[in-house]
Amino acid sequence: MTQNAQVVQMTAEPDEEYVTNRLPLRDRMRAQMNTDGLSQAAAAREIGISPSALNQWLQGKYAGSNDEVEARIENWLTARQRREAASSAMPEPPEFFRSPSAEKVVNALSYAQMAGDIVCIYGNPGVGKTKSFRHYRDTNPSVWIATMSPDSAGLVPALEEVAEAIGLRDAGGGARRIARAIRRKIEGTRGLLIIDEAQHLSTAALEELRIAIHDATGIGLVFAGNPEVYSRLTGGNRSMRFAQIFSRIGMRLFIPRPTVGDVKSLAAAWGVKGSPEIELLKEVAAEPGALRGASKVLALAAMASGGDITLAALRQARANLGGQE
Repeated sequence: MTQNAQVVQMTAEPDEEYVTNRLPLRDRMRAQMNTDGLSQAAAAREIGISPSALNQWLQGKYAGSNDEVEARIENWLTARQRREAASSAMPEPPEFFRSPSAEKVVNALSYAQMAGDIVCIYGNPGVGKTKSFRHYRDTNPSVWIATMSPDSAGLVPALEEVAEAIGLRDAGGGARRIARAIRRKIEGTRGLLIIDEAQHLSTAALEELRIAIHDATGIGLVFAGNPEVYSRLTGGNRSMRFAQIFSRIGMRLFIPRPTVGDVKSLAAAWGVKGSPEIELLKEVAAEPGALRGASKVLALAAMASGGDITLAALRQARANLGGQE
């Protein structure tokens, strides 16, 4: 009897020590998943182990190399903490700020929706078009943004993007069926459909959006993107195949580059008022990144200086981001 008790004690002690030593890491792991809203499967993918291995380890039943799993989890937790610290230090950039160019975009969108007309808005990247579109969508009813890409150039993929943008998740089938479902969803809404990055669309897709969506429902339609959008709509020389689209455009808005007023509005949104600082931001905004590049410089300067954006901080941020300083 004493011998049996001794055997039980010898086998129980290692398990108790194992649980005691590993429990804090398990608690930290569970807490991190709860905080981030991560499932075990999602966390396992990020860590680089199988979901079953993570599940078994969390229960103290993993039969493989616990040291290897725990090393991966420690690295993952450390990386998460670093990202959280960096995120808390990074100031929140203004999602939208009133600027002369933004006002023009908003006015053009408002016209398109109220008049049920077709509008073309085009310009170089980084001038704030997309943020203005999102602001208008978020502050007006029945406004949808469908963003195109090279793989949505064709008729059916383009209609699928529109269907998803207006909230149709199961609009499968051919072009006719998808277009019919879109019309049923938006007809009578007096809404506005914004096609962003429209330069990627084929002629067939452009025509379908005009005829099957705009003409059939009377909603406003905006084709937006880089300067190629206008060339696509005119066919370069306004050939007959594009004549119907071109003749139906009620308003054209071209924003080639940020204005001085745009830069000053961006600076004001970040609390920057000094003339030297604004002059530097003008230089940054004149570069290919335009206002987007200036926003990145402001964000990095604010993080480095603890929120008080100085000229020195702006210069350093510009240099760190590959600028000329």
